[in-house]
Amino acid sequence: MSKVRKLLANLGMSIISQGVILFLGFIIPRIIMISYGSDTNGLTSTITQIFTYMSLLEAGISQATRNKLFKPINEENKSEISYWMSVSRRYFRNISAIYFCAVAVLAAVLPFILNTNVEYWTIAFYILFEGLTSVVSFYFINTWVAFLTAKGDMYVVNSLTLFNKVLCYGVKIVLALLGLNIALIQVGYFAVSIIQVILYFLYMKKKYNWIDYSVSVKGAVLPDRRSYIITEIAWTIFSSTDMILLSIFVSTSMSSVYSVYNLPFVALNSLLNAVYCALSYNLGITYHEDIKKYMKVHDIFNSLFVGGMTVLMSVTYVLLIPFVKLYTKGITDVNYIYPILPLLFCLVQLLSWSRFVSGNLLGVAGRIKPSVKISVIEALTNLVLSLAFIQKWGIVGVLVATVAALPLKVIYCNYVSEKIIMKRSGIRTISILGINYLIFTATVIVNMFIDLNIDSYISFILYGMLIFSVIFVVSVLLNILVNRDLVNIKAIIKRKIL
Repeated sequence: MSKVRKLLANLGMSIISQGVILFLGFIIPRIIMISYGSDTNGLTSTITQIFTYMSLLEAGISQATRNKLFKPINEENKSEISYWMSVSRRYFRNISAIYFCAVAVLAAVLPFILNTNVEYWTIAFYILFEGLTSVVSFYFINTWVAFLTAKGDMYVVNSLTLFNKVLCYGVKIVLALLGLNIALIQVGYFAVSIIQVILYFLYMKKKYNWIDYSVSVKGAVLPDRRSYIITEIAWTIFSSTDMILLSIFVSTSMSSVYSVYNLPFVALNSLLNAVYCALSYNLGITYHEDIKKYMKVHDIFNSLFVGGMTVLMSVTYVLLIPFVKLYTKGITDVNYIYPILPLLFCLVQLLSWSRFVSGNLLGVAGRIKPSVKISVIEALTNLVLSLAFIQKWGIVGVLVATVAALPLKVIYCNYVSEKIIMKRSGIRTISILGINYLIFTATVIVNMFIDLNIDSYISFILYGMLIFSVIFVVSVLLNILVNRDLVNIKAIIKRKIL
C-alpha cells in the first residue's frame, strides 16, 4: 500500500471507528444515570477513568517499542523486527502480572475510600473485571498493536477496536436496560472483550507469521523504557487526579457532574488523538530520513492538531452548557450547571495539545529521559494544588489546579524540540500556538455578548454547524497566515515528505 493510500485508510478508519465508539459512549452514561442514579454513574465513571489512565502505564513500553521498530521497519529488516518484538512481548507479559496485583489491591481497598452509597462487593467485583480486561490486553495484544502502529497500519487496529467496542458496548447497554447489577454488566463486558484477542491472533498469524518470538533476548532492554514508564505514571497521576479526589473528598455524585462535562472532551480528544495516531508514524519515519523534511512535517502537524483542537474547543466552549442541560434533562438528584466549567475544561485540552507534537519529538529523538523530572513536577504540582483547592472550591478547584500545572511542560517540550533538537529560533511554533490561543480568547469574549436559545438537539446541531463553520474558516485563514506550508499539503505529500 502506498504512503498516501495508507494515510487515507488510517485517517478514514480512525474517524469512522472513533465516531461510532464515541456515539455509544454517550449513550451508556445517560442510561446509567436514569437507571441507577448519579451516584452510580459517578462511581463507574471514576473507576473507568482510573483504569483508562492505569492502562497508560503500558504506553511507556509501547512508545519505546515503536521507537525501536521505526528503523528496521523502514529497512525491512525482519530479524531485527523479530528481536525487538520479542523484547517487547517479554516486558508486556511481565508488567501484566504486576498490573493484575494492582487490580486486586484496588478491588479490595477502593470501596472503602470512595464516598458512595454503592455496596462494597458490587464495587469490588466491578473493579476486578474492569481491570481484568486490561490485563488480558497487556498480556496478549499490546505488542501487536505497537508493531502495527509503528508500521503505519492503524486502520487495522481501529477496525479491530471498532468491532470489539461495538460488541462490548452493546452488551453493556442491553444488561443496563435490563437493570442488572453493575458488577454483572462488567462481567459481560469482560467476556465479550476476549474476542478481540482471537481476532488479533488470527490477523498476525496470517499477515506476519514470519515474526519469530523465540529469538534470544536475554539481558536485552528497551532503551528509555523506564523513563517512559515514569513519565506515564506521572501523567496517570496528573490525568486521573480530578475525579478520584472528587469521589474521595466530595462525593461520587459530584464525580458524575465532572464526567458529564468531560464527555464531549473525551469524545473530541479521542477523535483527534485517533487521527493523530493514524498519521504520527510519519513523524518517526521522517525524522530518521531527513531532519529538514521533518521540520516541515513538524510545523504542519502542529498547525493541524493545535489548530484543530482550537476550533473544537472554541465550539465546545459555546455549546457545552446547552449540551449539559439537554443531556441531564429530567435528572434532579444533583446540580449539573456550573457556568465556569466550560472554560476550564477547554483550557486543559488546548494546553495539553500544545505539547503533543513536540513531546512526540522528544521520544523519537531520544530526549525523553531529561523530561522525566518535568513530568513528575507537573504531576505533583497538580496533586498538591488540587488537594489545596478542592476543600474550598470543589469541582472548580481541581480544574483550576490542572490548568495551573499544564504550562510548565508545554514550555519545556517546545523549548527542547525547537532549540536543542531542531536547532532553530522557534518563532514558527510560537506563532502557531499564539494565533490559536488568540482565536480561543476571541471566542470566549464574543460569547459573553451572545445568548443562544437552544432547547432541543435539533437547534443544538444547527447552532453547532453554524458556529463551527464560522470559527473553522477564521481558524484556517489565520493558521495559513502564520504557516504557509498548510497551503501546499498536497504538494508536500506528492514529494513524499509524508
